[in-house]
Amino acid sequence: MPDENNPYQTPPQPPQQPYSPHQQTSDRAGASALDAIIPTNPLAVISCYSGIFSIICCFIGLLLGPVAITTGFLGLKKTASWESEYGATTSKIRMWIGIVTGIIGTILGIIAVISMVVGSFR
Repeated sequence: MPDENNPYQTPPQPPQQPYSPHQQTSDRAGASALDAIIPTNPLAVISCYSGIFSIICCFIGLLLGPVAITTGFLGLKKTASWESEYGATTSKIRMWIGIVTGIIGTILGIIAVISMVVGSFR
């Protein structure tokens, strides 16, 4: 029971809602470093990393490149439904990185396979 005459007693605080990653971006003051770390769209992460690995490993790029391109475009299609969700910008950037690196990795994979086949006939 609160004592109205006690000057050291703090007034009761209203209960706060727990943080939800699905909050509107307008509820937050701004983007933080967590936007780059926390993946909100698994298709974006798959697209980004498979695209990067398709460039690093040329022969595997023939397999990982189309995966990066496909998951990137599927993720972009899915993103339209949750445009204002937390982390949407980071997910879009990851998807575009995956699409571009997937295209480059696929082209490098095709060049590597063609050079291997042409080199075997010499």
